[in-house]
Amino acid sequence: MNKWLKWTLRILLSGVALYLVFRKIRWQQVEHLLAHAQPWWLIPALIGYNLSQIVSAARLFIFYRRIPVPLSRRLNLALYYKGMFYNLLLPGGIGGDGYKVHFLRKKSGQALKKLISATLLDRLNGLAALVLLLVLLSPAIPSKLWSRVMPFPVWWLIPVYGVLLAVAWQAAKKYCPTWFPVLPRTTGLSLGVQVLQLATVLCLMQAIHTSGPVVAYLWLFLLSGIAAVIPFTIGGAGAREIVFMAGASLLGASAAQAVAVSLLFFLLSVLSAWAGAYLSLDDRSL
Repeated sequence: MNKWLKWTLRILLSGVALYLVFRKIRWQQVEHLLAHAQPWWLIPALIGYNLSQIVSAARLFIFYRRIPVPLSRRLNLALYYKGMFYNLLLPGGIGGDGYKVHFLRKKSGQALKKLISATLLDRLNGLAALVLLLVLLSPAIPSKLWSRVMPFPVWWLIPVYGVLLAVAWQAAKKYCPTWFPVLPRTTGLSLGVQVLQLATVLCLMQAIHTSGPVVAYLWLFLLSGIAAVIPFTIGGAGAREIVFMAGASLLGASAAQAVAVSLLFFLLSVLSAWAGAYLSLDDRSL
């Protein structure tokens, strides 16, 4: 598919998703919350988000060095932010991960399959940690509210996740021997990424003075993170907001406040991604 067509479709899907969201809630409420956000809470939120990206880059660095790619930490971080920039703001279907793989293959001469495998494992590792925190937070949601969201008891999540994790662990041991030894370390970093992003959300909640159960916002944020992984929209814009909007009323939270938090998080990601436009990838270590 033509790259401009892909970019146009992503813009349209993001627009449609946001349109559906704002048909269900009053934009004036969200606009008021954003306009009156406490700026002093936005600063630690921005710091927390970027710390999460630095930890995420460190996780990817571990996967790449196992191939091995002679990559310095400085270049890895610059490449990671450059990938964020491509993924969020520039047209084309290559995306941030594709850009990193293309750059490293060109500079290092490593096999494309290995680079793609390392990048994919990094994504799956992060997703596994996200789902784990989602499972651990689920019991904190009152059973009366949980039954509105899911058709099964909350305690089912733990054994189901345990079985899936065991299967994934054995599959990684058998089919990914190159990266299997570092999985405990990278999983710990993945949990650190998600904890830092939850801290970022808590700062954003303070910035707009959210009301309602804190755990509901955090749970919805993690759930929206799964939706944002699917590359159908621009940086998850629209996908996150739909999850927040649909789940907020079910969990006793304010839909307008939930969407405002989601939009602020997206704006933080866009602002941070712009740093990638100005970072140099000129490094003799590769």
